[in-house]
Amino acid sequence: MSILITGGAGFIGTHTARLLNGAGLDVVILDNAPSGLREDLRLGTFVPGDVADEALVRSTIRDHAVTAVIHLAASAHIAESMQRPDLYFANNVGATYNLLNAMCAENATEFIFASTCAVYGDSDTSALREDKAPAPVSPYGESKLQIERALQWYETAFGLRWAVLRYFNVAGAEPGLGEDISSSRRIIPRTVNCVLNSETPLSVFGTSFPTPDGSAVRDYVHVSDVARANLQALRYIQRGQSGALLNIASGVGTSVLEIIDAVTEQTGKQVPFDTRRGRPGDPAYVVADVSEAQKVIGWSPSESTIEKLVTSVIESVVSRE
Repeated sequence: MSILITGGAGFIGTHTARLLNGAGLDVVILDNAPSGLREDLRLGTFVPGDVADEALVRSTIRDHAVTAVIHLAASAHIAESMQRPDLYFANNVGATYNLLNAMCAENATEFIFASTCAVYGDSDTSALREDKAPAPVSPYGESKLQIERALQWYETAFGLRWAVLRYFNVAGAEPGLGEDISSSRRIIPRTVNCVLNSETPLSVFGTSFPTPDGSAVRDYVHVSDVARANLQALRYIQRGQSGALLNIASGVGTSVLEIIDAVTEQTGKQVPFDTRRGRPGDPAYVVADVSEAQKVIGWSPSESTIEKLVTSVIESVVSRE
């Protein structure tokens, strides 16, 4: 029996594959790897292709005796989704339906869905709980919410057992698995890159939000904590349970300017940055309540302080040199 990780050649996928391997599970990676980390495909049996290819998914499930899928493959940038909603609904909705249909046709009925805090939309300064009514303000958030809503119907019709993990801002790295900071869109690698490799200032989008320092506040969670959440959600489903809807986050808010300060402190170098107008679809404050994940799957973050996140990115750069 195997676990299929879609998008398993990417940032979260490689960390999840490494953890599952360490837990003694057989891993199959399905990825078209346009931006994936091909050098890390030793972490599982690699099947090149797209989750939209229903025939390929069905044959992969049969050939590798797949019993469960951790679905990480997606388009995942809010600003891009505002410009290309067509791409986001095709990749995140249409392709996921093809995947679910293939799974149910082959009787692989254990499903972990990587969703997002973007389903919540705008927030006040209180911690977001899973029972807050979703109100996405971007096509990215809407595309993920559409799949969340479909899962209960697949359970009713086909016996699908599922868990939805609403990732907040995934960050950090483990040695050997970090991103290429020169091309990353994530704020911490981009900030580190501005100090170590680039003369181009970091762009800070929005400095007049209703937050203590005017910059956007987000909840950053270490990718190793996210990988562990994936595994613990898988164990939950393997015990015959279903229907978990969980925030995966640190429970602590950090502003963009606080990230700049943390990188400056750890590198001893001032981060060059300029300020720009806030982007459409970006809320001011997004921080999670993570108590439900502890209650349902026994998960809580252990590596997600801003100090550990910044240190891990710096160390991942050193380990790749």
